Amino acid sequence: MSWDPNATTIRIVTRGRVTGVEHPVTTWFACAGGAVYVAARGGLRSDWVRNVLATPAVELRRRRRSWMVVGAIVDDGDEVAGAVEAFADKYVQHPGVVDAWRADPPTFVRFRWTE
Repeated sequence: MSWDPNATTIRIVTRGRVTGVEHPVTTWFACAGGAVYVAARGGLRSDWVRNVLATPAVELRRRRRSWMVVGAIVDDGDEVAGAVEAFADKYVQHPGVVDAWRADPPTFVRFRWTE
């Protein structure tokens, strides 16, 4: 498996809950503890998050590579804090975003490899 944790974005490909059609979303990500974390700005209202909740097996894509993963909402406070700090370490050029997340963390989704 070839994975570049220093890349700035990743594409999450879920399947529509009703249509079954691919639903790709490109977003920031951070890696910590063998997992990939993504912040959902819309929280549980985000369509892609609702797709992950309905069908946790999704695909992550970066350039011409793809990986099958399983997604889950992060609900443990310590894990949320760890995800925020992983983003802080990676996206040092965006301290305002990280400070806002420290004060009021977004909903995080954790992805772990299935292979």
